[in-house]
Amino acid sequence: MASDQLNWIKDDFENITEAWEGDLWNRRRLGEQLTNYVDRLQCGAVLALDAHWGEGKTWFVRHWNKHLEDEKHNVIYLDAFANDYLDDPFLMIAAEISQAFRNSNEIDNSDVKDFDSKTASVLISLAAAIPMIVAKAGMHWIGVGGAGEIIQEVYNQGKDVFDVASDEIASKVKEQIEKKIENHHIEKQTIQDFKVELAELADKLEKPLVFIIDELDRCRPDFAIRLIERIKHFFDIQNIVFILVMNKKQLSQSIKKYYGYDSELNGDYFEKFIDFTIEFPHIDQHKLYEEIIKEQLYRIGEIPSRNNCTELFFWILNFQLNKEYNSRELIRKINQYAILRTNNLKLNFILIALIFDESFEISISHLNKIINDFFNYFNGSDNEQMTKAYFVEQKICQQTHTQNSVICEIYNSVHKIEEYFTTIGQQSQKAHALKNLLSQYCIGKLKNYKDFKDIWKQYIKTGLFEIEE
Repeated sequence: MASDQLNWIKDDFENITEAWEGDLWNRRRLGEQLTNYVDRLQCGAVLALDAHWGEGKTWFVRHWNKHLEDEKHNVIYLDAFANDYLDDPFLMIAAEISQAFRNSNEIDNSDVKDFDSKTASVLISLAAAIPMIVAKAGMHWIGVGGAGEIIQEVYNQGKDVFDVASDEIASKVKEQIEKKIENHHIEKQTIQDFKVELAELADKLEKPLVFIIDELDRCRPDFAIRLIERIKHFFDIQNIVFILVMNKKQLSQSIKKYYGYDSELNGDYFEKFIDFTIEFPHIDQHKLYEEIIKEQLYRIGEIPSRNNCTELFFWILNFQLNKEYNSRELIRKINQYAILRTNNLKLNFILIALIFDESFEISISHLNKIINDFFNYFNGSDNEQMTKAYFVEQKICQQTHTQNSVICEIYNSVHKIEEYFTTIGQQSQKAHALKNLLSQYCIGKLKNYKDFKDIWKQYIKTGLFEIEE
């Protein structure tokens, strides 16, 4: 393997030094518009940033986060998916806001302590009543006080003790419910005191506190819904703006599957919680793919600059235009290539082909389609006084400033074999010719041309085949 094949730079969103660096699609403009919009708001707001998976939502909000910091905003970034193991997101949200207040020069830490105290009171009021156990075997109990010990004794001593324990637990549940009913008015006042304290602290900020919550569509549906509801009911305060980053359609489908709520019949579930939805500006798919491929090839050291075009770029683009992977999957496949790439350009072309399309074969049917696709991509015409393969070769060489095309070399070699060996009696000779050809493009030693794909698949899976120079 090549010594530089692991030249793969992952996104380091935790240490962005310059906002909007590597901005392929002028997202800075959207970030600046959104900043101006947030600054003009005279109230708190819950905004949704809606885009499909793989369209760069996280890249945008991470760089916007850096932009806001540079503009002296108080800003919080939270990955909701990384925290959806929690039952209730209230504490998570309050803790992040508390820390932002502590980091602000505009708020005294003593005031934040009062906020933390009121947060604790609300959290206690939100605590669920002790669940009642009805199953007789295999149940796990997470309780308070001595309940855990009682259930352990049930497991040890059997059904009789379990029945006694069940009665005790039911009594505790009833007691807890009655207590919550008695203290309902106190809990309402506790929540009101919390919101008043939060509003007073937020009002001391010169600029709005921007709370970005990312990866919401990847969370458990119940956690995502509860998070949105908690924001609206407890944190919808002037001078605090929440940005919920999501694929709204996907999250709606998850809610429908989980709860049976159909937005087509009952209306948009999020309308009562989200004040305004901002849709990501759409980019032409061809342009999107081209920019992503160039950026990633540059980052793995395959091209010297983002403005360079190599034949490998066109090769990847051809497969991407057919497969239409989202940008996240496209980047993942190019990074997979970066890990497995070799020093042999011919091998790298086959490696890319099989990473992007497991059904790819060095056969006349597959290669004819690829030549046709390139012919159409380069706006070829039936009036051209040359074959499609020759036209494509000329275009690729012009675009890449080279004299030879690996793609057309493969195509021409297979085409000659197909033209020369046509009779039944020539099939063994054809098999020998194919073996000789495919050996040039095989990652391991090829004994039979039919083993070509299996050898490559094994290499892609394990990366363990030794390359013969």
